[in-house]
Amino acid sequence: MMNVCDRARRRAGPLVSFSVAFSLLEWAILTPLVAGILRLALGTWGRCSVGNFEILSFLLSPVGLAGLALIVGVQFATLHLRLAGLMAVLSGDGPGVWHALDVLRRLPALIRLGLLESVAYLLLAVPFAIAGAAAYFAFWGSHDVNRLVVVRPPEFWRGAAAFGVLALLYLTAAGWLYLRWLLAPPAVLFEDVTNPKAALRSSAERLQGRLVSRAVLVLGFLAVLLGAYAAVTWSLGWINGWVLSRIGHASGLAISVTAALLLIDGLVVASLSALAGVAFAVIILDCYQKGGGTIKASEHGDWNGRLWSGTALVLSGLAAALAVVSATELIADARVSETIEVTAHRAGAFDGPENTLAALRHAIEAGADWAEIDVQFSADKRLVVIHDTDLLRVAGSPLRVATSTLDQLRAVDLGSPFSPAFAGERIATLEEFLDAAGTAIRLNIELKPKNEAEAVELTDRVLEAVRKAGMLDRDRVCSQSFRAIQTARRAETGLEVGFITGAVIGDPTRLDVDFLMVDRRLATRALVDRASQRDVKIHAWTINNPDHLAPLIDHGVANIITDDVAAIRARLTEIRDLDPLERLLLRVRNGLIGS
Repeated sequence: MMNVCDRARRRAGPLVSFSVAFSLLEWAILTPLVAGILRLALGTWGRCSVGNFEILSFLLSPVGLAGLALIVGVQFATLHLRLAGLMAVLSGDGPGVWHALDVLRRLPALIRLGLLESVAYLLLAVPFAIAGAAAYFAFWGSHDVNRLVVVRPPEFWRGAAAFGVLALLYLTAAGWLYLRWLLAPPAVLFEDVTNPKAALRSSAERLQGRLVSRAVLVLGFLAVLLGAYAAVTWSLGWINGWVLSRIGHASGLAISVTAALLLIDGLVVASLSALAGVAFAVIILDCYQKGGGTIKASEHGDWNGRLWSGTALVLSGLAAALAVVSATELIADARVSETIEVTAHRAGAFDGPENTLAALRHAIEAGADWAEIDVQFSADKRLVVIHDTDLLRVAGSPLRVATSTLDQLRAVDLGSPFSPAFAGERIATLEEFLDAAGTAIRLNIELKPKNEAEAVELTDRVLEAVRKAGMLDRDRVCSQSFRAIQTARRAETGLEVGFITGAVIGDPTRLDVDFLMVDRRLATRALVDRASQRDVKIHAWTINNPDHLAPLIDHGVANIITDDVAAIRARLTEIRDLDPLERLLLRVRNGLIGS
């Protein structure tokens, strides 16, 4: 390898210049391509926040598969061109990168070679794909895939093992072919072989008897490269998270800093790829030379090398910059429409005494989509709207709801303890809330039975009131009592019902409900993904800090429950005003800081 390494040392500058310039050109090609596919995906999803199953569904669609195949094909073709260009630079004697122009004369042959190899790998994959489909139907076909992934019963592991074995066998077979054909590019470059099959045969002949030793060399290089990539990406991730966690939650600043960090990350990774390309070209040329090949010097003269190197870098940089600009415009112009509703917790506990008509009026003014209210029985079986079992916290009165009549409860002033401006505000009935809400706001009625025996009676009475008000198609009910929810589901199949939980044991998405109201910490992307497979929406409570909003939107929650409707609505409007690219950058930011 000394001869090739000596060449690499003498031509280190041109090699790095060409490799960096090529990385920028590759960036210029791939960036708009990826942006176009992402635009199609955003159009399919209609929103920026999507789960793993939605991403997988898009990738397995005809458009997704075509886009993925196109990206892989371009990557494979550019790999050949990069290596051929680097080998051309290595074969020259001057200080410039123009020796890589030799590749242009052999471009058709290199493209045909890349296409032939791509087709070969695809054909090789066919029997493994058929075997994989058979394994899927044998192990997973009769099961719900989401349940398999979440619960992971023995059937999951048997199927996963079968897929793993098939993948390993395919990678081994494809890797063996790749090693046999490792020297095909230099055969095209230095032997003027125009027939791709002849180039592949030439490579196999030169590596005959040396395949194992070359495999060890290449695998060793790949191991070092993967280790370097892992170290660099971990370091960049740590730095990104540290920086972003210290700049606050202002959307404009977060988006700008995230974009700058991603640009720096891209340049660092591109530089690492450039160095890796140089090292791999050296390895291939060494293998070629030891296999009896002759490295022919470039035919280009040795003139004004620094000018050509600098020009190549500048032009490639401009092309990459233009590609980034076009890609950003392509994504920013995509049409997306996300619907995240806001619910006033206890009718809006920041702007008025909770669970009162005054709070409801403020919630309407602040732009809440829903008002969540708590309903329980008084001693005279009236449907009163209050959260606690007594009035001690909200009014300083020891009256208990279950043992007090409506008139006794109404004698207590709920407004003055909150603020003198609300003096005289009294406890209200469900019927009064239904009348006050009208068409201005929708109600999410929490059923609060004292015990399971009362659950059926309370549910029936609440549904009767909602029917009488003509609100069955507008309102919904929820409860921590699953018996109450079951009763409502049986009585009104078209009514939305939800279950409230602050802790999770098992999989709550399997409950027969339309939505789950969960503590903010439980509203993870994983829970939203599982729930979406069963058409169950996730509502997060109680979100009073606007800084918590963006991560929850990214996780895909459908409803934000808050005491402070005005603050949450203002931040939600700020986020909605961002274009899709800015939303994606904001989502990246939230992921980098681990929100």
